[in-house]
Amino acid sequence: MNRTLAEIAEWVGGRVVGGDPAMEVGEVCVDTRQLLEPGALFVALEGPRFDGHDFVDEAIKQGAAAALVHRQCGSAAQIVVDDTLRALQTMAAKWRQQFSIPLVAITGSNGKTIVKDMLASILGRSMTVHRSPGSFNSQVGVALSLLGLRDDHQVAIVEAGISRVGEMERLEEMIRPTLGIITNIGLAHAAGLGDKKTTANEKIKLFRRTEDTVVMPAGEPLLPDEIFHVKQSRVAGVGTGDELDDEDAEWDLRVADVIDTEEGFDFELRWKNGRSVSISLGILGIHNINNAALAAAMAAELGADNEAIRDGLAAYSLREMRLEMHTTGADITLINDAYNADPTSVRAALGVLHNYAGRQRKVAILGNMLDLGRCAERAHREVGEQVARLGIDLLFCVGHHATDIGDGAEEFGMDAQCIECVDDFDALHRRLDEVLEAGDVVLFKASRSVGLDRAAKRLIESVAPTRLYIDLEAIAENFHALRRHVGDDVGVMAVVKSFGYGNDATRISQTLVQQGVDALAVAFPDEAIPLRQRGLTLPILVTNARAAEADKLVKYDLQPLVYTEEVARALARQAEKRGETVDLHLAVDTGMRRAGLRPDEVADFAARLKQWPQLQIGGLMTHFAAADDSDEDEFTRLQISRFETVIDALFEQGIEPPLIHAANTAAAWRFPEARFDMVRVGLGIYGLHPSKTVEEQSAEVVRPALKLSTRVLHIHDVEAGESVGYGRSWRADKPRRLATLAAGYNDGFPYFLSNRGQVLIGGKRCPVVGSVCMDVAVVDITNAGEVAVGDEAVLFGRQNGASIHVDEWAELGESINYELLCNISPRVRRIFLK
Repeated sequence: MNRTLAEIAEWVGGRVVGGDPAMEVGEVCVDTRQLLEPGALFVALEGPRFDGHDFVDEAIKQGAAAALVHRQCGSAAQIVVDDTLRALQTMAAKWRQQFSIPLVAITGSNGKTIVKDMLASILGRSMTVHRSPGSFNSQVGVALSLLGLRDDHQVAIVEAGISRVGEMERLEEMIRPTLGIITNIGLAHAAGLGDKKTTANEKIKLFRRTEDTVVMPAGEPLLPDEIFHVKQSRVAGVGTGDELDDEDAEWDLRVADVIDTEEGFDFELRWKNGRSVSISLGILGIHNINNAALAAAMAAELGADNEAIRDGLAAYSLREMRLEMHTTGADITLINDAYNADPTSVRAALGVLHNYAGRQRKVAILGNMLDLGRCAERAHREVGEQVARLGIDLLFCVGHHATDIGDGAEEFGMDAQCIECVDDFDALHRRLDEVLEAGDVVLFKASRSVGLDRAAKRLIESVAPTRLYIDLEAIAENFHALRRHVGDDVGVMAVVKSFGYGNDATRISQTLVQQGVDALAVAFPDEAIPLRQRGLTLPILVTNARAAEADKLVKYDLQPLVYTEEVARALARQAEKRGETVDLHLAVDTGMRRAGLRPDEVADFAARLKQWPQLQIGGLMTHFAAADDSDEDEFTRLQISRFETVIDALFEQGIEPPLIHAANTAAAWRFPEARFDMVRVGLGIYGLHPSKTVEEQSAEVVRPALKLSTRVLHIHDVEAGESVGYGRSWRADKPRRLATLAAGYNDGFPYFLSNRGQVLIGGKRCPVVGSVCMDVAVVDITNAGEVAVGDEAVLFGRQNGASIHVDEWAELGESINYELLCNISPRVRRIFLK
C-alpha cells in the first residue's frame, strides 16, 4: 500500500508506539507461516485457538516492519488499536475507497470461486484484473483481497462468503461493490444461517449500495423481484424449469442446446436481445454450465465481446487451481503449476517451492505471465526480486517477458551465473538433463498458453505409470469439517504414522500445519525426524517409545507415550545429559488390552515420575477398542467412564495433565463426551471412514482425498475358450477385448481382486480377469468403448463421474481400508494436488 504508520493509525483509530510514524509499510499479512514481504505490516489476529500477538517477534524477525496489535508486544514498531480484526477491515475499506474501478462482488451458497475464476479468465483477455486469491471470502480473506488492489488494476473481482446472520453487513462495508453476482441459494452453513429464506435475505445485503447490475439465477423464488434499487440480469441455466421456455419469462441470458462431450459440454448462450455465442467448456459437472453462464452475463455487462467470452471460458480449467507435486525415479521432486500465472499465484508457488525444499536445491522454471497490460514489465521484475529474496538456487526464464524476471532477480542480488534464459523447450530440456540432480525440487510456473505445462509433462512422464493422487485441498477441507464438528475449543492431533497411511507423512503434515492443526502423532521416532528436519515445530506424539531410542526422543523434542519406568528412566537420563525437559503423555489401558497402565496404576505411576525433575506430564490418553461399532457402544462408554475415573484420581493428587485426549476418528464423530481437550484423527483426514456407522455421520461433510490409477500397457483380443494368466483361472465365454494394466500386487493392487475386482476406464467399470500378477493385471474392456494404450485406469477413486471406493476392496478381501492403504508400494509415485 505504501502508507505510513501515521496514516494507517488515523484510518483505524489507533496510535503508533515503538517506531517512527513516518515509516512506510507495503504488504499486509496475518500469518507468519506464509512468506512475509520486507516492510510488511503484520496484523495480530486472535482466534479460539491462536493469538497472533504470540507471533509478533517472529514476524519482525522475518522482515515485517511493524505490527498492528490490540496490546503492545515488545519494542517493535506497532499500531495499537482496540480490535485488530475490526482495524484490518477498516483499513481494507479505506484502501478500497482509493479506487474508482468496477468492482464485482460474488456471493452465493456454492460456486463463488469457480465463477470468479471464469469471469477473470474472460476479462483478462483485454483488462488487468485483480481477483481474490483462492477462496479468500471470509471476514479476514475479503480484507486481504481488497488490500491487494493496485493502481494498475482495471477491474476487481471479490468473493464474499458468510456463515452466520449479520456477517454480510461487515463485508459490504469493506467491498462497496459496483456490480454483483449471486450464484445460487442453498443450505451451505445452515447451522449459522438457518433456512434458505434467511440465507437469501443475508446474501442480498451485499448489494444495498450497488448502483449497477447484479447477475443472478432466473427462477430462484427466494430472490425478490426488487433488490434495493439495482438493475438485475437474470440467467436461465440448466435445470431451472420449463417455464423459462416462455419468451416472456424473466430472463436476460439463457443456456441452450447443451451437448455432453467426453471432457465437458458444448452449449449456446443466448441473450434476450438476440446476441448469442457458442461455448465449449472443458470441465465436467453440469452445474458448471450455469457457473459459466453467470460469468458470461457479468462479462457482457462489463463490455466483453463474444470472442473474449468464448476464448475465456474455453481456456478455463479447474486444473488452474491445482498444483501438482511429483517425485521421479531419479528422486527429483517436480512442482507442476504451469496452468495459470499472475503475480499473486507466482508468489504463492515460489513460497511452496521455498517451504517444501527446505535445505534441498531449489530450481524455478518461470514463464510469461500474460494479460498484465501496461504493468507487465514491472510485475515480472517484482517476481525476480522475490526469486532473489527467497534464495532460489537456479532460475530458468522462458519467454520474452520472463527475461524481466531474470533481470529483476539479478538486480536484487542473485548470481547471474545461476540465471538462464532459454528460447525453446528443447533447449530447456537439454539444460535440465545436464544440471538436475537427485534431491532437487523444481517448480514449473507460467500462464497456460506459454505451454510450459508441456515441458513439465515431459519430465513428469518419467514418473512410474501407477500413481497415487493425494488431494491436499480435500485433506484441508476434511480437517476443517472435523474441526467444525468437534468445536473450536477442542484441539486436533493428526495421526500421520505409517508414512501417513501410505501417503507421505511430510507433505500431509505440512498441509495440515498450514491449516492450523494443533499436534501430530507418529508410531516411532524415525517417522518424526523427517518432520522436524522439514522445519515443523509443533508437538509430535510418539506412540511407541522405547528406552533404546530415548536419545532421539529428547534430541528432536518429541513427546513420548510412556507407561513403564524403564522408558521414563532412559528419558530422564538423556534429558539430563542435554539439559532439557521432556513432555510425556501417560497411556491408560481402559480396555484395549494392548499397552498402557491399568486405571488403578496410573496415579501411583504419575507420583513416581516426580523423582525425575527432567520429566513432566504433558498429556494423558487412552485408546478405544470399538468406537466405530454401534454394537459395542456400551463398552466404549465403559472405557470413557474408566478414563474419567483416572482423571479424577489424578486431580485429587494435584496432578492436572494439561492435555487430555482419547477420541480417535470414530469417537470424534460419534462420542462428544470423549473429545476432552483434543481428538486424534488419522483415516478421517483422507475422507475415509473406519466403518459404515461412522460413514453415516461424516460422509456428507468430507470427501475422499485419494485416487490410485495406472495406465493401459497393451490391448489384445481373445477367442472363446482361451484362458488368461497364471493358473488359467479365467476363460473367455465369447470373443473378448482385454487390456493389460501396469499395476499388480507389488504396487498394492491386491491379489484377492483376481477375477473379482473392477477398475474404471473412461468412467466404465471393467472387470479384472485372471490372476493379478506381481506387476500387471488384465481387465475386460469389451464394453468400455474406445480404449487406447496409455489411457488412465482408475483402481480406486473417481473418473468421469463414476467411482470405485477402497472399501469395495476391503469387503472383497475381508480386510480393512487401513491395511490396503498402507500396502500401496513405495514404487507407486505419490502425486499431490493443491
